[in-house]
Amino acid sequence: MKNVTLLLGLALASSAAYAQQSSSKYLMLVREGAEVDNNTSYPSLTVIEPDGTFKTEEFRLFGWTVPKKTVNASVSQAAVIDSSNLNQRRARYTRNMVYQAEIRKINELSSNGWVLINTLQEGPTVKYMFRKDFPAKDAAMVK
Repeated sequence: MKNVTLLLGLALASSAAYAQQSSSKYLMLVREGAEVDNNTSYPSLTVIEPDGTFKTEEFRLFGWTVPKKTVNASVSQAAVIDSSNLNQRRARYTRNMVYQAEIRKINELSSNGWVLINTLQEGPTVKYMFRKDFPAKDAAMVK
């Protein structure tokens, strides 16, 4: 149901651009976070292409599987005293893994010419709207 809503939102944005005879395409990136508890989460990144197709990448993150040595190595040296316990650090580590994947995807889209134009957060879901403009001579190919 969420994907249908997202597709309708993208279709409305695309149809408005088409009605104005614009030479732009729109793409949406959606991060959904489904946190079961502090150490278990099932977040996903979904890219909705301008033609309506979408690709979802799911992450199954279990904080309890991350070795203690890895989690402790991620604690900043600037923090002289870290009062968090191991479970809190594992939860923070797994959330950071999702944020890193999200930033990698945003950077990948930006390097391909997509420009971030809007960000919307609804609870644990974050939606990013990107636009790609085409030169006037390529406008006929976009339609």
